[in-house]
Amino acid sequence: TYEELREENCMLRWKIRSMQSFSESQARTVRSLERRLKANMVKEEREAQGLESLVQQTERSLQLMTQRALEAENNVEKLKREMFLLQGELENFKAENENLRAGQTTDLGAMKQNIDIALQNLHRIVSGANWSIRQLVSGAELLHFVAELLKSTGKISEVEAEAEDG
Repeated sequence: TYEELREENCMLRWKIRSMQSFSESQARTVRSLERRLKANMVKEEREAQGLESLVQQTERSLQLMTQRALEAENNVEKLKREMFLLQGELENFKAENENLRAGQTTDLGAMKQNIDIALQNLHRIVSGANWSIRQLVSGAELLHFVAELLKSTGKISEVEAEAEDG
């Protein structure tokens, strides 16, 4: 019976060592999985911050574009008012021209001054219209850029979602 006890004792020690070895192996696996989990969490946090930054940048761009659009609309309204005034002056000049053709005399100096003022106003309106057009084109280009950026972000999110599912 002593020999049987001794064999049983050896067998139990072998089982204990096997279980310890298995337990250590499992502990290493758990530590490895924990490291990978932490790395994935850090990666996802960075990606989330990147997306948040992109969203904030897009919001700022949209606010800026909205502000530019409002400024352009206000400028267009101003230009319309100026154009209306200039059309009135043009009508006055046409009437004055007709009077001159009819033989009525007017002060040529005053007429020249009116023409100079009209030309100055026309130049100012043309400059303002050109500025408004440049602002509108710039806003449209910025909107196109933001749309492409959002489209790319959507594609990136889809690829990441597919990668996580796969």
